[in-house]
Amino acid sequence: MATKTPKIRTGLVGRAALVAALVALVIAVAGCGGSSSSSGSSTAKAAQSSASSVGNAPPEWAANAGAWPAHNYDIANTRATTQASINSTNVSKLNVKWRFALKGASVFGIFSSTPIVLNGTVYLQDTNSNVYALDRSTGKLKWQHVFNKPDEGPNGVAYGYGRIYGATASNAFALDAQNGKLIWSRKLIRNGNEGIDMAPQLYDNTVLVSTVPGNPSSFYAGKGDGIVWALDAASGKPKWKFNTIQDGAKLFGNPKVNSGGGLWYPPAVDSQGRVFLSVANPGPLYGTPKFPDGSSRPGRNLYTDSLVALNGQTGKMIWFQQAIAHDTRDYDLMIPAITTTLPINGVSTEIVLVAGKMGKAYAYRAADGKHLWTRPVGRHLNDTGPLPKKPENIFPGDLGGVETPMALAANRLFVPWADLHAVASASGQKGGFNFQKGRGGLAAIDAATGRIVWQHKLPSMDFGAATVANDVVFTSDYAGTIYAFDTQSGKTLWTKKAPAGINSFPAIDGDTLLIAASTTGFDKKPQFQLIAYSLNAPAGGVKTQAAPAAKTGSSASAPAATSVVAGASVQVKGGEFFFRLSTKSIAKPAKVTFVFKNIGHVAHDFKINGKQTPLLTPGKTAKLVVSFKKKGKYPYLCTVPGHAAAGMKGTFTVR
Repeated sequence: MATKTPKIRTGLVGRAALVAALVALVIAVAGCGGSSSSSGSSTAKAAQSSASSVGNAPPEWAANAGAWPAHNYDIANTRATTQASINSTNVSKLNVKWRFALKGASVFGIFSSTPIVLNGTVYLQDTNSNVYALDRSTGKLKWQHVFNKPDEGPNGVAYGYGRIYGATASNAFALDAQNGKLIWSRKLIRNGNEGIDMAPQLYDNTVLVSTVPGNPSSFYAGKGDGIVWALDAASGKPKWKFNTIQDGAKLFGNPKVNSGGGLWYPPAVDSQGRVFLSVANPGPLYGTPKFPDGSSRPGRNLYTDSLVALNGQTGKMIWFQQAIAHDTRDYDLMIPAITTTLPINGVSTEIVLVAGKMGKAYAYRAADGKHLWTRPVGRHLNDTGPLPKKPENIFPGDLGGVETPMALAANRLFVPWADLHAVASASGQKGGFNFQKGRGGLAAIDAATGRIVWQHKLPSMDFGAATVANDVVFTSDYAGTIYAFDTQSGKTLWTKKAPAGINSFPAIDGDTLLIAASTTGFDKKPQFQLIAYSLNAPAGGVKTQAAPAAKTGSSASAPAATSVVAGASVQVKGGEFFFRLSTKSIAKPAKVTFVFKNIGHVAHDFKINGKQTPLLTPGKTAKLVVSFKKKGKYPYLCTVPGHAAAGMKGTFTVR
């Protein structure tokens, strides 16, 4: 029977010494989500099966180890292969073999995940939830399953047991891997404030997927729990679930305002059958005038910003470690955990490596959660302690830190980061983000000690993850440049400019690097494509493949106007990340027709005075009739998460 050590009471974020002390403690507890103590970490020494019957990836993964069988290559999430032919001596010979045009748009570009490759087929999911199967040699479309349901991303698919698994913003699903036909679908969200935006993890005939407190039309708006579901791979029936919010639907005492938790990425699974969850942040972010500095959710807000170890067969919690207590800066600990075994003080030890938007990487002992080391990367400024009353610059901001997956090879951890600041106070964020001024980098860290071995600073934010082929580590930046570095020395081996920005992650299949240029970046005319760079590219040029046109779903199209409304008319053009209005004021209260056209490259909407357009894909137009009954200043914005903060907001004046 587990025993408990005495509880230690703590204050909020910023009491660094006390938090550091808590990190070193392991406080015993047993149970599932919502039943553990409020201590900083916990462990239950329940028996864990060490038999080979648990913690097993689908059999197709081992059979396709020479390709890229999973989102992060393997069940340990290493994102590293030694079975590719690409290495430091030949990487400079990579050239384009084929391109697959990515059409449509969603809230953060058209693709923000990793393609997977098995049995000569490339599988991918775009941010409208559509799934494609491509011929690995030519990029030609084999089949597609059209959902046309916008998703926040990062999403993505998983292959196992003869099926393709994925999710829309509301449902987990399974498709037939041969033809893309739907096998099963299961709704997991409980209300319109929740969503799903991760690629599933597969193990032991189980599909693991999590909800999050957000979707393309609502993000951290209250009443949103992040709940992890373990589903039967054949039927989709639930085996167990784990709420990443300790008090569940009570949501830290104010469910109408608060939300939090959930997963962005597939968790790691080890040979003991333990599942390691990287849990996202609590909300609301920063605070509000009514609830400054996150006061609507007092306390530590467990299990947000935490690494949580579960029994993969039952969903019972074994231990947890919270990196940030009472997070008010959107510092998710969401990067997929990586498991490995290496010498620690001369003893072979299984460890778990994790990171997040606080711009730090952490190492913990897998058996009990003991903290081993912490390593900051990138720029840090005003990133701890209570938020002030007056706005201040914060590094990393809520679109900075470590945003995308790390890689591990030869006991070296590769960590991508983004230096993009926010301006905020205890009552909320002020202003937007200047992506042009954002910078990034990639650090190589000794996984045993946390020591930085080498690092490269990049001219734009690194949203491109780290991916290793033998002695080469790949990453990319938001501006669309792909980089290849020597894993040992950090020497730059190869760079290539893609035809659009990059916020997705590559896959390596033998002699081929697959990477998507799928967000705007800073290109005036971006070309969204999945690109195959090969050591054996044809000398006569390449062919761009494309999917046939798919019908646009109602969630991403604008209804036709049914009548012409009398009164003032204001033309509104919106793109990344701005609004241009033909006028920002009218002389007196009246009925106004706003004609909004999306001239950008991703989906946007327009909201003012309690009314808003549908979410429009690029090139679409919608009319919005709004009655202003009195003088005043009326804020307008794009409701897509992050877009208003990036600049899509303003004020319309009625004189």
